[in-house]
Amino acid sequence: MNTLPVYCFGISYRTADERIRSRISVAPADIPELVKKFTGETEIDGAVVLSTCNRTEIYFTDREPESVSGESEKNERIQNIFSRLDSILCGFTNTDIHEMRRYLRYYSGISAVEHLLKVATSLDSLNLGENEILGQLNRAYTLAHNAGFTDFYLNQMFQQAQHYAKKIRVRAGFSNTAVSYSTLVCNEITTFMSANGITSPRIMLIGATGQLGSTILKTLKNRNFGEITVTSRNHQDSGEQLCGNEKTIPYGERYRHLRTTDVLISVTSSPHYTVTYNECLRELASGKPYLFIDLCVPRDIDPDLGKTDGLTLRDFSYFAGIIEKHRRLRSSKAVEVAGDVRTGAMEIHNYISEKIRRRKSGLIASAYVMENRCGSHASVLNGHTGSSFTGQQQTEV
Repeated sequence: MNTLPVYCFGISYRTADERIRSRISVAPADIPELVKKFTGETEIDGAVVLSTCNRTEIYFTDREPESVSGESEKNERIQNIFSRLDSILCGFTNTDIHEMRRYLRYYSGISAVEHLLKVATSLDSLNLGENEILGQLNRAYTLAHNAGFTDFYLNQMFQQAQHYAKKIRVRAGFSNTAVSYSTLVCNEITTFMSANGITSPRIMLIGATGQLGSTILKTLKNRNFGEITVTSRNHQDSGEQLCGNEKTIPYGERYRHLRTTDVLISVTSSPHYTVTYNECLRELASGKPYLFIDLCVPRDIDPDLGKTDGLTLRDFSYFAGIIEKHRRLRSSKAVEVAGDVRTGAMEIHNYISEKIRRRKSGLIASAYVMENRCGSHASVLNGHTGSSFTGQQQTEV
């Protein structure tokens, strides 16, 4: 069986802690520049970059020249490409390549397809069974596709992975047991209210127009908490529009509103603190209980604020610990569907290989081939006519 020229390498919570992952993460606005470096300095045809709090991964394709025929020659070529790509990534993120290679993992051919399917089904997530990862993969793929960074192989692989992932998630019952970050945030607020006798908390949300921020905002409103004040470093960060009765304030006024705030949530893609120590302390009301929630990597809130009397700071690691407990509860279901992932990866691999064979045999019209190269949403796998990679519109941190 010919192996598809699809590959993946990256870092995740499985191989590196939060400190290491944050150093190699790539902001969404920087991804196009990174991919241009990949395609401009190597022979790869396209790339999709997935960067979240829990992982940074690059999926790419390489159409090797006809002159490369022997297996050893092919292996040497792809190893050289891996080496050049991870060097570019580390140079782009100002990290030490020799240190990072301790944590990076590499996948080729069907192993890359299987890894993508594990990620899409959440079997490779810290929060096993989560919904957010589908939305993240959708955004990563859409960004790459709209920028012209995907080819036939990437289009087919991501679209078919979405189709299989949904079926596997249903079989595993993940939709009935998943725990999202937005739900955990609301649970933490409820605990804080009970402990401090607060019936209607006043909440400030920084990063309300981002993907995770907008999800948290909707969940907060559904829980009917008290007054919600929202702000963002950049109200153009996403296509999300604020709606409802929440109060919107300029980002520069966030500290001034702390005296009348009970709960502060910050979830942005900022490379620096959105809530700094000295500026925050000057505005906190003496003797008043506060709950600060920081769901970001790198951190949004200065961790030293957690040492302040009366202030409870819950960060990403705290929620990751809760999620790990839920993960253990779902682990038995993951074992049950592990075989489905392997089978699904093989079927996706064979399906794309067959389309390539038919294409080379002239059995697929050139117009149809071009449609798929440009991101056609058609899928005839198992009689299924699928949509684009449209995972649920939520975010993993």
